Amino acid sequence: MEAQDAGARTPDRNDVFLKEVPRSEPIELSVIVPCYNEALNILELTERVLSVFDEGGIVGELVLVDDGSTDGTAQAIAEQVERHPGRVVGKFHDQNRGLAAGWRTGAEAARGTHVAIIDADLQYQPEDVLKLYREMKESGVDIVQGCRTLPGRVRDGRYYLSRGFNTVLNTAFGMRLRDNKSGFICCARETFLDLLNYRGSYNYWQSFLMVAAHAKGYTFKEVDTIFEQRRQGKSFLEGRWFKATAKSLVDVPKAMWEYRVHTHPKDVARQFLQAQGVPIGEPPSRAANPVRWRTYMLSFEKSHWMITRSVERYYETLNATQWLSPAQIRELQDEKLRRLVRHAYAKVPYYRARMQERKITPDDIRTQEDLHLLPLLSKDDVRKHIHSGMLQEGFSESEVLRITTSGSTGEPFVCYADRAQLEFRWAATLRSQEWTGYRFGDPCIRLWHQTIGMTKSQTYQERLDALLSNRTFIPVFEMSEQNLEKTVELIGKRAPVLIDGYAEAFTLLARYLESRGRGLEHSPKALMSSAQTLPPDSRALIERTFGCSVFDKYGSREFSGIAYESATHNGHLVVAEGYIVELLVDGRPARPGETGEVVITDLNNLCMPFIRYRIGDLATAVDNSQPNPCGRGLPRIGEIQGRVQSIIQGTDGRFVPGSFFPHLLKDYEYAIQRFQVVQEEPDAIRLRVVKAPRYAESTMDEIKATIRQYLGEDLRIDVVFEDKIAMVRTGKHLVAVSKLPIDFQKRAPKSALER
Repeated sequence: MEAQDAGARTPDRNDVFLKEVPRSEPIELSVIVPCYNEALNILELTERVLSVFDEGGIVGELVLVDDGSTDGTAQAIAEQVERHPGRVVGKFHDQNRGLAAGWRTGAEAARGTHVAIIDADLQYQPEDVLKLYREMKESGVDIVQGCRTLPGRVRDGRYYLSRGFNTVLNTAFGMRLRDNKSGFICCARETFLDLLNYRGSYNYWQSFLMVAAHAKGYTFKEVDTIFEQRRQGKSFLEGRWFKATAKSLVDVPKAMWEYRVHTHPKDVARQFLQAQGVPIGEPPSRAANPVRWRTYMLSFEKSHWMITRSVERYYETLNATQWLSPAQIRELQDEKLRRLVRHAYAKVPYYRARMQERKITPDDIRTQEDLHLLPLLSKDDVRKHIHSGMLQEGFSESEVLRITTSGSTGEPFVCYADRAQLEFRWAATLRSQEWTGYRFGDPCIRLWHQTIGMTKSQTYQERLDALLSNRTFIPVFEMSEQNLEKTVELIGKRAPVLIDGYAEAFTLLARYLESRGRGLEHSPKALMSSAQTLPPDSRALIERTFGCSVFDKYGSREFSGIAYESATHNGHLVVAEGYIVELLVDGRPARPGETGEVVITDLNNLCMPFIRYRIGDLATAVDNSQPNPCGRGLPRIGEIQGRVQSIIQGTDGRFVPGSFFPHLLKDYEYAIQRFQVVQEEPDAIRLRVVKAPRYAESTMDEIKATIRQYLGEDLRIDVVFEDKIAMVRTGKHLVAVSKLPIDFQKRAPKSALER
């Protein structure tokens, strides 16, 4: 195929289907064969490929693409289409366009869920198509490639040029394939179409098929296949191997620019936008404060651990995907789901075993409609299998972060997140903050735990990040009446555009302000509330005293932000590019208005997939068939239950939100299996504890000493050991329960009460 490939343009559609017959059975596999002057090989090729379908019990089709041949290839293809209607499809180029263009034409015509590509010269054996297809189905990898084996292969100049070019490709692109440019692969049709979506102009792009797969994050595997000498016809490169090799070497820098230098994160959403022809514009924060943004990005890796400047690409992408239609959003989720399931089957023993038990393969999970075929995942499942099958085989330790949490359950929990997922989280958080009117660099305040559980270097990076992003931390776990007044004064001094923090902290501040009969000196544009549910009365109190709207966030330590309110406040918009959220009632999807169990599938975290994870919350379903007034295509969920507000009071007017205790005790999972803090009288708490195997009295002494640092040295702590702690309706264990009212009125100045 002599013609140069001119990038990813679509061929002229002047092809002719010859006697194509519709198939009643879904086609599993389309074998795509570009043909250039291969008239003498067409008959045998066809018979052998169709025999493979018959032998393997595969519903398949052969797609023969004549690439402007000058011999009788077109007629030979037409004869096979006539002889095998519905099993052989012919496509015809009016001129020679090159191998990659032939692949693209064949892929566009293919009706199979999977495709295999093979040359027409019968050097690769059609029977090995079955080998590749079965290996792909059994291993669960995205792509299986045939590796040319030595028997029957002449070690001539062509052979050594090929081996040398293989070394060049592996070295240039950081790969280790034995036969990088074999060109004999089997994969899902959508995967193949994505590989063919490239930007550059190449002499022979086909040499970079697996380079593209590597750059785009697909999993792949090589299997040995027989490679024989050509018996009939001539290669279009006959006598021009050195010239072709030189042209291919010229292509290498172009490919390095596209797939290494100018490459983007292995983000399916970005690839989806390109395929849809959706432009990626200038995102709001970068446009609003370009100098501060660029300075921040240049120093980004100094002020963060684990994550890199790739967050900027995710941020750009998310600002485009949010405006896709609901149908496009769902299509993107389905594509990411298919990749996730294939990865989990191939690389995560726990999921491979569960799927094999149910006699399903990755091909059975095509859309969200198929999710019910997969089992639900509980926290106990994760705890049981975290070190025996839940983690991806061969993951890189430098790419993974250990996360510990007790959340709102009072039971320490450990999981892992990879770098790509953490970078996605960062970008999704910034996007949601922009929904409030905030732009990066605007002054903001965070009512947070700040540095509990962080190392010294992490604490330094956290503070550097706050400085560079114009954020002020107020440690919410050091609250007293005196500190509450200082917080109010600091808010007035900093004049933040956005304040984000725990719902309990906002409630506490709002009650304090109301008791003093005053508001803020400066009202921010918005508050972002998280960690606990926000009852209507609490929301009304907070908005009244702070003088702005509250934007509720629903998230967890396992996933960070899952869903956020936008300015329309008509439900929580799911970060659908990262999560599929199911609301289930007795195993079926909840109807609009019904309250169902929240089940989450994380589409990004490959090192430890969470597929159909029972997070332990309840939420109300909404009617997503109605368009969202904000114009975003993201699905919505309604009121969320499961994170109950509770403020624990210490001595001398000190307070901490109930969320203090999960942060404090998250690293004691070796000693405490579950806990609950109960307050029924002033100046005292009851700490209910279910012991873990490595419990020791010295550990409890350490815990009590730390609690007293925040709630007063004279706080009475009664430790009660339990066999179990009862769950509430959501299936969770409440981490903190307070039966004491917070009454600032008793201690408020008389002048404030009289105003």
